[in-house]
Amino acid sequence: MTRRRLPAEEAKAIILKHAKLLFIEKGYDRATMDDLCTLTQMSKGNLYHHFKNKEVLFLQLLSQYSAESSQKWLQLAERSTSPSEQLLEMADSFGRECENPLIQALEEYGRTLSSDSGALVTLREIVEVVYRAIREVLQQGVQQGVFINEDFETLSFSVISTLTGATQLCLAKPEKLSGDEYASLHVNAIKLLFKGILLH
Repeated sequence: MTRRRLPAEEAKAIILKHAKLLFIEKGYDRATMDDLCTLTQMSKGNLYHHFKNKEVLFLQLLSQYSAESSQKWLQLAERSTSPSEQLLEMADSFGRECENPLIQALEEYGRTLSSDSGALVTLREIVEVVYRAIREVLQQGVQQGVFINEDFETLSFSVISTLTGATQLCLAKPEKLSGDEYASLHVNAIKLLFKGILLH
C-alpha cells in the first residue's frame, strides 16, 4: 500500500505536533528522530526533508511557543486596567509556565549549547519577544505616571531578570509545585520589585 504524499505545510504541522509530545515525554536529550519516525509514521527522509535535524525542529517549536506566549500577553494587556496589573498578569503567566514540560526540555537543550552556537540567535529572538512585551508595559507605566521615570532598558532588564530568576529557582526546586504556587512566587517577586519602581 502506498502512502499519500502530504502537502508540505500539513506534513510539517504533523511533525511539529508529534515532536512536541515527544520532547515533553522524553526531554530534549533522549528524544530521537527515530522515535519521531515511529510517532508520525513518516520515513526519516521525509522528516529530514522538512527539518534538518532535531535541533532545528526544537527551535521551531520554541518559536511557535514564543508566538503563542506573545499572543497571550497581548490578550492580558487588553484585559488589564493598568500597567502594574499587566505586569502582575505577566508574572502570573510566567510562573504558570513552570508547569509546561516543554520548558523542562528547554533547560536540557540550553545545557547542550556552546557560546558560538548558531541557535543562540534564535533563542535571543525568542527572549526579545518577551523583553519587548515587558518594555512596552513599562513605557506605558512611565508615561501614565505609574512607574518611576527610569531608563526603559534598565527597568526592562530588572523585570525580566526578576522573572527569569524566579523561573530558574522554581525549576531547580526538588519538590514539584502547583501552577498556582509557581504563579504566586513570580507575582510576589514582582510585587517586591514594585516597592522600588512604583511612584505611588
